[in-house]
Amino acid sequence: MRNQTDTAFRAETHAQNVRMLEKTFFFHDIAVHCRASHPQILAWLAEMLDPFPESAQIRGEIRYTIICYDEAARFPIQLPAARQRTDVIQLLTGTRLKYYRGVDSALEYHSYVALEAVNGAVMTVIERDAPIVTTQLERLECYQPSFLRRYVFLLALGHVMTRFGFEPFHAAAITAPWDDRQGALLVGASGSGKSTLSVGCAIAGCGLLGDDLVMLRAGEQDNTIMACAVSHEVALRSSSLQLWDALAFLASAPADGRDKRYCSINAIRAGSARLHAPIRLLIFPALTGEERSHVIPMSKAQALQALIEQAIGTGYRHHHTPETLFALLGQLAQQAAAYQMLISRGANDGPAIVKSLFAGERYG
Repeated sequence: MRNQTDTAFRAETHAQNVRMLEKTFFFHDIAVHCRASHPQILAWLAEMLDPFPESAQIRGEIRYTIICYDEAARFPIQLPAARQRTDVIQLLTGTRLKYYRGVDSALEYHSYVALEAVNGAVMTVIERDAPIVTTQLERLECYQPSFLRRYVFLLALGHVMTRFGFEPFHAAAITAPWDDRQGALLVGASGSGKSTLSVGCAIAGCGLLGDDLVMLRAGEQDNTIMACAVSHEVALRSSSLQLWDALAFLASAPADGRDKRYCSINAIRAGSARLHAPIRLLIFPALTGEERSHVIPMSKAQALQALIEQAIGTGYRHHHTPETLFALLGQLAQQAAAYQMLISRGANDGPAIVKSLFAGERYG
């Protein structure tokens, strides 16, 4: 407990020596009280969180402090000598992210290694017994803004949201064009076609919660598993742009090293962004060389196995509540009809098939 108290004291002491700006945002029904040492940080947080309206009922609060320093050596909170490294991953930007835990497990540390032209060093400290997060940065010019939004701020908030029943899951999520209470989770590895399919569905009139990452949460009333939006931004490769005329505006947009172009969900189709939806369909897309796209019904056991394989295969080793996630997946496999969708390469008939599944058309 002493390490936790000392760390909070050091962060608070340094914050008092800097002119801090404050603003409260909302992430679904969680209030996020942010303090930052630079107005640009609040502007980036606003880009992420302003699309989430203030909830009528606040279920919890997060306190998030972000402070910039001249260099990483001046960070008041450093990795303790007695620590345990729990995981190390390489982000899509090429940045190495190392996860640590103090010996008393009171604090968790996200330590980002500086990568030239992408990011400076970052240290995020999360208190396990309280929803308090501190992120230390070097000078802002050391970072790509998109890196901070997607891989630092959003990751830190998503990590703390687990204490309020949210569980991050790599999948796309959409709603039926005629009913936002009918949601579908599109589950697949990178390159399976889920982003292209989900964006195509949005163009065709569906609501869209996210193309690659959502949060799952059990409803308070009937325990129905809900999909909840994490970000109102999508990323598409050049091959996707060729399928939909509505995406022509992205052709001139800059692409990252993975040939991904980013835009807001509402830029795909005005009003298509959604915040949450109960999941009634599970769709597992995969690209195929067959002439026509088609679907194959899956049993509940097959669906559960596929969900667990996706969770294990996308880096949940550092996730500190895996038993909660797997319980959600078990309930999800029971409540939703599941289908494998084999999508013919170069075809754009996927959204029509998804609509037919929403409408209750039976296959097999």
